[in-house]
Amino acid sequence: AAGLPLGVDDKVTLALDDAEAFPKEGNLRGATMRTEMGTYHIRPFGQPCIEGFFGGSFARELEDAGDGAIAAHSIDEIAGFLGNDIRRKLKPLYESRWAHDPFARGSYSHALPGHAGDRAILAAPVDGRLFFAGEATSPSFFTTAHGARDSGERAAREMLAALRNP
Repeated sequence: AAGLPLGVDDKVTLALDDAEAFPKEGNLRGATMRTEMGTYHIRPFGQPCIEGFFGGSFARELEDAGDGAIAAHSIDEIAGFLGNDIRRKLKPLYESRWAHDPFARGSYSHALPGHAGDRAILAAPVDGRLFFAGEATSPSFFTTAHGARDSGERAAREMLAALRNP
């Protein structure tokens, strides 16, 4: 597990008034020459909202700033792109704070250099009694929800086989 630490990738959702004035499936990106920026998806699936994404140490900094900091930064950054009038059209709905979640303590695993094979080691049952699942144990779909789901199904099959053949 030490070779597959969790990173941080947080998401914010902002309600967007007068959404029809904005393009469906549009995108905004901050200044890409720095890491202290968001990436924004305007009207995903045609919904009246903007989703923002933040990763790495900057996401952790925003989480450490407290509840609402991710949304506040997002609104400030979007206003920097589109002008201050956009502020009155945006309302925070939700922000994830994965690093501060006591059960998750991060978002997605990443393999340190030379440790990609640790996924198989982490996925291996221990003494036919302890079974591991999660996106970090997926050989092909790590960092994805379907990788976590698939690994859970794999671990369940392994557990059932162990119960049948003690």
